[in-house]
Amino acid sequence: MRRTVMLILAAIVAAPALGQSPAPQPAIRDPDLAERAYIAASAYHAVKRYFAHAEGLPADYDFEARYRAYLAEALAAPDRAAFTRASMRFFASLRNGHSSFTDRQLGERAGPAPFSVRRVDGRWTITESRLADLAPGDVIVTIDGQSPDAWLAPRRELVAASNEAAADRAQWFFPLMPQRFTIGTAGGRAVVVDLNTVPDVPPRGRRRPEKVETIRRPDGVLVIRIPSFDDRAFESAAIDAVKQAGAARAILFDVRGNGGGATPSRLLAAIMNRPYRGTLYVTPQTIAEVDAQQVFGDGVPALPKMMLRLGPDVTQPAPGAWAGKMAVLADGGCGSACEDFVLRFRDGKRGLVLGEATAGTTGQPYFVRFPEFGMSFRVSTKREYFPDGAPFEGVGVRPDRAIPLTLAELRDGGDVQLEQAVKALLAS
Repeated sequence: MRRTVMLILAAIVAAPALGQSPAPQPAIRDPDLAERAYIAASAYHAVKRYFAHAEGLPADYDFEARYRAYLAEALAAPDRAAFTRASMRFFASLRNGHSSFTDRQLGERAGPAPFSVRRVDGRWTITESRLADLAPGDVIVTIDGQSPDAWLAPRRELVAASNEAAADRAQWFFPLMPQRFTIGTAGGRAVVVDLNTVPDVPPRGRRRPEKVETIRRPDGVLVIRIPSFDDRAFESAAIDAVKQAGAARAILFDVRGNGGGATPSRLLAAIMNRPYRGTLYVTPQTIAEVDAQQVFGDGVPALPKMMLRLGPDVTQPAPGAWAGKMAVLADGGCGSACEDFVLRFRDGKRGLVLGEATAGTTGQPYFVRFPEFGMSFRVSTKREYFPDGAPFEGVGVRPDRAIPLTLAELRDGGDVQLEQAVKALLAS
């Protein structure tokens, strides 16, 4: 089953991740007024027909009013950037991590990201940095004299996310920020960040691997780090690592920061030794007569609420699956197809799920692309639930044992999360 990669910032707009360079793309042009109207009309049609998450919106959410306000803003926008922001804001109002607007030009104009940041112990903390004056573990207390939350507020309303934790991660998207700003740290330092002069060097701190990595530890645990499932080669490499595990005491899958891709069904077949269930999900059903009845009564057809319910499917274990002890180490950067993997791992009682809650967003998007403008949007066509019907969207997979990231390990440069996960695995 195909999934879209959720990689946190890429869910908003196409942009290079830390340590990666954007692939060359064809030249693009700005849409004129009629073309803006066409993009907006296409968005209206797609959301009205395919959006599967109406139940996740506030009770007072008025889609028609929201769209009319967006249309007015989009057509009156003085330039491309303003049109893009209006479109992003409209999709962000849907509060779904798999429904968003993308403008390729934002990513193309961006240089390397100066740092990565997330909340640690409730404080905004640097986790990776290319800047000499900012190090992993530094806590941000002000930006341009404001609290970080106040300074970030204009960006946060552009973020397409299914919960607050995912919005926290995604709002640190540098192409939407001023070119120059000053960070005040908890240590009393003032650090000027100039996005035009960020050195293109490998970042210091914990980062997602660029390929599947295997680590054979002295304690007999084989750690398999999987950066994403957006390339079939990653899944194949993970399967090969399992097949070559030999006499390993246990296997720990490290999927922290794995944004998804395609559900790794072949990897699951290689490791699952009990039957396991997939998600229960609903997808919109459009019936013309039902819409006609609403219009006949002077109403406007609402967002889709008539749903077809499917699943959960049950998959039987494949012969020859690896039979040893296993666990998964995950965090809030694990989304979409990564969560498909963790959810099924948990349902089949394959081993412990350790670390932090996953992102809580998945759902086969319907894509509409405008190549000549370098723009596109996606609308999630499936709302998924745990096999027992419990909410999944905006919730994610909770760990059997919580192992939070700490300031101390960021500052020390170690990986306490991993060490604690190995200890829990061996004791299970």
